[in-house]
Parts: sequence; structure tokens; C-alpha cells
Amino acid sequence: MSEISHSPADPTSPANPAPAGHNGGPPLDEHTPEWGNGGIGNYFYWKAAHRAAWKNPSPGIVAFRIRKAERLGLTYEEYTLEILERGRHLQIEDVERIAEIRRRRAARAVADRKNTERYFIRPEPFMPDIKIRSLQSSPDTCARLSEMLVEAVANGGSVSFMHPLPLQEANAFWRDSLGSADRGERIVLGAFDGEELIGTVTLLLKLSQNQPHRAEIAKMLTRLSHRHRGVATALLREAERAAVEHGRWLLVLDTAEDDGAAGLYERVGFKLAGLIPDYAFKPYGGLTGTLIYWKRLQQGVPA
Repeated sequence: MSEISHSPADPTSPANPAPAGHNGGPPLDEHTPEWGNGGIGNYFYWKAAHRAAWKNPSPGIVAFRIRKAERLGLTYEEYTLEILERGRHLQIEDVERIAEIRRRRAARAVADRKNTERYFIRPEPFMPDIKIRSLQSSPDTCARLSEMLVEAVANGGSVSFMHPLPLQEANAFWRDSLGSADRGERIVLGAFDGEELIGTVTLLLKLSQNQPHRAEIAKMLTRLSHRHRGVATALLREAERAAVEHGRWLLVLDTAEDDGAAGLYERVGFKLAGLIPDYAFKPYGGLTGTLIYWKRLQQGVPA
């Protein structure tokens, strides 16, 4: 009687023991197809929509999305992803949804910053030709400050105003602020790149009678074209010098929890006193907390 030989591919081979009715292949009940456990039709519809949204949109569609995203305070990617996830274009009335997207972006930015600072020491940015001087009332100064304020609010800056900020309302604010500076109640500093006004910060001096030793930092603004170049740092240093000159050795300030300037203030020595949740509305809607900071400018003064 001849011996029966088995090939390795033969499911009845001793090298491939398998139960009866099994072909020796991988267990089918553990296999998940490319489209998951749902219907195959929806999967391929989604893939087609994804390609249409991301791969080759026409220049007109890209320009439309960019304009819409800017008006809503979102990035192009955030706006486009929302189309994919929700199947609709966001509108200015979608306040809560827009706020949620911006909160997620802020959380990612904080996480990215912490990861970056863990491995790198960032050099202090520097703009060597910056000039800083006190500003007085004039129509030209008021107009340039107003443009800067409108730009900041339109780009999500939490500086006491809502978007869209009418230019005349910004003008009214700066007329009052510069008038207060003319009366010695505050100091409005301007940073200049040549003749261009590129940043400002205000030092509030007129406080309560029992607080003659302190001042407040307010309305820190930098033009978009000059951010991350040391302008804000230079303005803060000059504000500190002016505070000491006026006998103020304690500074306080607040900044938004979402998309605020906490990193800047901490780098120049301000200490966090605490967080007040839901303190104010952001320019495009949705509440944000505020972070309270303080800094002692001189040693040997009363604690």
C-alpha cells in the first residue's frame, strides 16, 4: 500500500491542523473590511466626498472657503473639515460650534507649546530698529490705533470688543484713552517701525486712592505683520520702566484663557494669580476665562 503524501497547502496535512469544514485560512470572523462594519455604499460615498473636498478643489472654491474661514475666525483646514464632518457650511450664527472648534485649537496649541518647550529653548525674538514712545492725542494717531484694534478683534483678540468692531467705535475708544493720557491718568505707548505704528500697550495709573503703588497693563496690541518679532516684549519693558518712574512697583494684568498672551507674560516674569472662568465673551462668541497676572518691579518694597 503506497504512502499518502500531503502538501503544506493541504488543509488535511498534519502541518496544518484545522477543524472539519475549515480551509486553513485566517479566521474570517476577526477580519474587518476596509469600509468597517457598516454599509459599503456609504464608505465609498464618503471617500468620494473626501477627495472632492481636499484633493483638487477649484481655485474659486478654495478662495471662497478662505474668505468664509477668516470671517468666522477659523483656519481653512478647520472650515473644510467641518464640511466633511457635518456636511454643511458653517455660518456666523453657529456660535457654539465655532467656539468649540477654537477651543480645540487652543488646547492643541497649549499641548504643542509644552512639547516644544520640553525639548527646545526658544531664543528671544528681536527687532533691532524698534522705537517706542508715548502717544498723545491727534487724529492721525487715533486713526492708526483704531485700525490696529479692529484688526486685532477681527483676528480673535480678546480685548473687550466683539467682532465686527465698527471703526467709529474703535475711534471713540481711542479718543477717550488718549484724552486720559493727556490728563496724566494713563500712559499709551506706541512701537514704531520707521514711521509705521506697529504695536501699543497702555499703562493705567489712575486707580483707587488706596492703591498708589500699583498700575495695570491693558490693550496690548501688535500688528499682524510684526508679531513674533519682540515688539510686545519691548513694549512691556518700556511700560515697566515708565511704571517705576511714576512710583508704581506692582503691576497687574489679565489675559484671555483661550488664545491669550499668557506665554509672553510668563516669559517676562509675570506670575499667575489665578483663573476666573467664563469671564468674557470672545470676539466671535463663546465664553472664555481670564488669567490674572502680577509682577513686583522692585525688591525691598512692602509685601
